[in-house]
Amino acid sequence: MNNLRFTSRRFQNGSMNITLKNLPDPVWQVVREEAKHNGRSLNAQMIKILEAEAAGVIRRRQLIGLRKELDIFAASLSPLTDSAPLIRQGRERS
Repeated sequence: MNNLRFTSRRFQNGSMNITLKNLPDPVWQVVREEAKHNGRSLNAQMIKILEAEAAGVIRRRQLIGLRKELDIFAASLSPLTDSAPLIRQGRERS
């Protein structure tokens, strides 16, 4: 048993092969129809779907980080005072 190695096998252009099991029929139908509509193979359509999902995950992670930075920045600002006196002064000068 100690002689067994677990390595990921990469194929051709550095991509991985995966198998989808128990794909719900309604999902299959939509993917198949979209592939046909876009002139893609099922494989190419699934790659597009996975790429879009991965890009969405990355964007959500970045937004979480940006939100944290924004919260830190907002907390560093001094509180705003009432602007009504400044507006009155400006009107009186005019």
